[in-house]
Amino acid sequence: MTDIDGSQRAGESGKSEAQEGKDRSNAVRLAIIGLLGTLLTVCGGVGGALISGAVTVYQLERKMQQVSVDSAESEEALSIDTGGIFITRQEAAALDPAAYYVDLDRGLALYRPLRGWGDLEQLTLADQLAETGNVVSDDELGGQVVYRMRYGDPIEVELDRQSTINGHPMGEDMVLALDALYGSAPWTVPYHTQIIVNVFDRDVESQLGIHNLPQAMLWTMRYSSSRLHRLIAPAASDFIVVQGASTFGDVRIDGRTRTIAVEDWFLFAETDESYFVVEIVYTPQSGQSLQVWDDLQAYMDSFRVIR
Repeated sequence: MTDIDGSQRAGESGKSEAQEGKDRSNAVRLAIIGLLGTLLTVCGGVGGALISGAVTVYQLERKMQQVSVDSAESEEALSIDTGGIFITRQEAAALDPAAYYVDLDRGLALYRPLRGWGDLEQLTLADQLAETGNVVSDDELGGQVVYRMRYGDPIEVELDRQSTINGHPMGEDMVLALDALYGSAPWTVPYHTQIIVNVFDRDVESQLGIHNLPQAMLWTMRYSSSRLHRLIAPAASDFIVVQGASTFGDVRIDGRTRTIAVEDWFLFAETDESYFVVEIVYTPQSGQSLQVWDDLQAYMDSFRVIR
């Protein structure tokens, strides 16, 4: 695991005047906002991801490309400017290097750490999944690059065999993973507010039978315990937005029994060479500064795919 040197400040959004001046009046997109019916378990990983909601699928015409995805567990909403995700190499080169981390080879740009955030870490997919008790058997897949920034200290959550996840008892796979990571129950598990960016080479993913962005999304969500609430998948587009949350019941924090929700927002995007997964993880804490939420929004606003 390595740290990428970065200042603790970020400047303006860095969009060129040409980017800001693009006429969006004719850029009407069809956003298919799906609240997918029936409990669908995407098997694999620790717990798997549950996709649930009403049966109805809504189709909306959006003249503006700003998507606001609120959380079903809290009042927080994350806005994603889907019209500004993609920039050219020339536009990326014009971004302020003191404010942005730019990787032209891997095709992404992101704010450097803001005040109160840890270093921008570069690790591998194998490193990332090992932290949750998952193992990647394929070395090439395990070597895929992951970027991560975390805010402050984590919440220390104590779970035992009576704790629930998304209203259900913990499965035996979850118990075995917790035993392997933290010893015998009760387990003290750290939960971080963080941003994670995964970059997957399309050639490597194709060896797993992944040939398009929806398949990449479903494969990625195997390793999330989030219960998915909202899915935004524009027709014939190169991005997908997902919102979910993991609710942990009968856990102890600071000696008190309570329920805690860990919020997740995912942005999936693609180029001809790569798939990108941006995950925002928010763990609300009592007395936590609202600046933390503003920072998460700023990171999402700053993320760019270079093509």
